Amino acid sequence: MAKDFSNSQWHGIPRQEIPWYPVVDEVACIGCELCYVTCGRDVYEIILNDKGHRKADVNNPYNCMVGCSTCATVCPTKAISFPSRDIVWNTEKEHKIFKQVHLEAKAKRDKVTMIADRHKAEESIATIQTRMKIRIAGLFGEKQFLSKLQAFIKNQPYDIVNLEFHVATLQGLSENAPAYMDFELTSMQQEEITQFAQKLRELVKENNLVWIDSHV
Repeated sequence: MAKDFSNSQWHGIPRQEIPWYPVVDEVACIGCELCYVTCGRDVYEIILNDKGHRKADVNNPYNCMVGCSTCATVCPTKAISFPSRDIVWNTEKEHKIFKQVHLEAKAKRDKVTMIADRHKAEESIATIQTRMKIRIAGLFGEKQFLSKLQAFIKNQPYDIVNLEFHVATLQGLSENAPAYMDFELTSMQQEEITQFAQKLRELVKENNLVWIDSHV
């Protein structure tokens, strides 16, 4: 569906008060359709004339962007013409549009800044490590490491999830056979986790266990 810009405004001026739009010389037009595909505002349609020849037709003249003449520039047979640019310049003077233009320029700069700040924030968030997979191993035996681990994270904005304890046999564990533990350390507030993970590493070392691996 074609967009309708005819009721829009150009820097505060009703679009239909500005007679800026293309005119097509049907004789010179060869129906190449370059204007149709070049214009992004649905100004043109391609029709068949009474002789069955394709011709460009200005179907939505007020969709044309004031001051734009790209279609005339690319037309290979110079079949497209526009009124004198004096129309645009006189309109600018008559309506004193620059106060409005300055407001629009500020809004545009604010939007550009906002988008840049948002991208910067997103990039910053992307570099924050909020989740870490960890494997530790050793002789767990009577160390009660799970209880210590639970106390370690108590009242902290972090949690241990997906915990798996790997041991050959339960009796082997009671006999202090080697085992290993997999789990994920995660931030419940989407904060950086590296510093807290270092404290966890120290807890592992204090209990004579081995920090085998950690990764995102």
